[in-house]
Amino acid sequence: MGKQVPFTYSNHTILLEIPNTTSINEHAYRILDQWQLPVFVFPKLQEALRLFFNEQIQIGADETTQSAVEPIINGQVEIQTILDQWFKLVQECKTYIHHQERPSDEQIFSNAFQNVLGTNYEILLQLEYVYQSEIEDMLKQRDKQLQELDAKHHREMHEIINEPTNKYPDVFVRNLAQKHMEDKQSVEGRWNSSITSAKDHQKQQFKERVMRLYEESLVSNSLQTSNGNKTNTRHSIPLSSPLSVIIAVPDSVSHERRLETSYTVQLGAQLKSMYNLRLIRCDMLDYCRLKTTKKDNKILFEPQRLQTLMSLYSSSLCGLVLLVPKRTRLTTGDIKEEFASVCERSTDFHFPSFEHQLSSIEDCLQQANQVRSNASASLDSNSVTSKQSDGSLEDQNLCSVGDFYVSRHSNLSEVHIVYHLVVNDSALRSSSEITSRHASLFGLRNILKECCKHDITTLTLPLLLTHDM
Repeated sequence: MGKQVPFTYSNHTILLEIPNTTSINEHAYRILDQWQLPVFVFPKLQEALRLFFNEQIQIGADETTQSAVEPIINGQVEIQTILDQWFKLVQECKTYIHHQERPSDEQIFSNAFQNVLGTNYEILLQLEYVYQSEIEDMLKQRDKQLQELDAKHHREMHEIINEPTNKYPDVFVRNLAQKHMEDKQSVEGRWNSSITSAKDHQKQQFKERVMRLYEESLVSNSLQTSNGNKTNTRHSIPLSSPLSVIIAVPDSVSHERRLETSYTVQLGAQLKSMYNLRLIRCDMLDYCRLKTTKKDNKILFEPQRLQTLMSLYSSSLCGLVLLVPKRTRLTTGDIKEEFASVCERSTDFHFPSFEHQLSSIEDCLQQANQVRSNASASLDSNSVTSKQSDGSLEDQNLCSVGDFYVSRHSNLSEVHIVYHLVVNDSALRSSSEITSRHASLFGLRNILKECCKHDITTLTLPLLLTHDM
């Protein structure tokens, strides 16, 4: 609440409120109009008002300070209590600033990777190829051992079933089948554990290599600065492999050439936006497979792979829409299983593995389905609907049509983000037309909104919401 202070000018007096948010020019124009003063006194009136307000503000500040200091001078307030309060506030402020300014390990690594990639991309790509070859060798050994085990089990079961005397009872056959399944799960579990350990070790080694290269680049830059940019040395950590890295388009013999055509469209009623569209005939997973080949002592990488790495921490990311069934778990013959196989062939050095991300998604899905069930139960009042809602709780790992979940990747050829859009493939194929209110289209709209929010500037999606045409 302000106070009224008289302002006097040229034998005229007016009460002005202090403090005051009205501008000095506004006050001057009002006083000129109220007192019928000539226009030429406007500059002097402005200066008088400025001095008046400055003086009154200083007087108010002095009074506030005096009222705060008087209790301390008179001994009404203990100084130590005030010091303790200020000390606590300063410590909280320091803790907050320290917490805000300290970057996380992921931020440190991402910054180092961006700095190193520009000058040492050959080393990183060569290291990626070496690690990828190790994982692929382990996968081949695992698949070979599983195939041999399946063949052995098939022979044993075939001999028992085709025994002419039928001396083996059904219980024995069931026990043998269960033993075969347990043996296969045991072998597969051991191999998967070994592969996971190898990937974790590779990930740790890759991060250490990147950080060492980053530290060397900092030392090199500091030496150049201290020597007046006369020293131009480049330090790098040599790899044991004599392979050299070449960025080149692979031969058309080994890679099927894509058929594509491009369009430029403008969308919007008043404020138009320009978009580049490409119609491509290819397999969706071609955007995910690493097309790395070895020729003599040279490693051939596609240019898209280097571009994907360079834009990994940028504001120009690439996304892909993958049509998946309702169940999040991997099933045989599903495109999601093929996608998981592509992800499994190499180590993701920047994000958790696809299996780990799926596990986190399943936990979130159970919570989301529980929230949906509670909301449905609160809205529905009749018993029939309540029973239907209770029945929907039987399987908490099922998504609804139109839902989508996101996985992040750095080990794919041309994709950073994959949107797994849940669709009912059989219903889409049998339906003669899809309305704008279809759940799959709602999900696609939500994906486009997420792309706008999170810097996904390139999005690849299947035409007509199907992978096969």
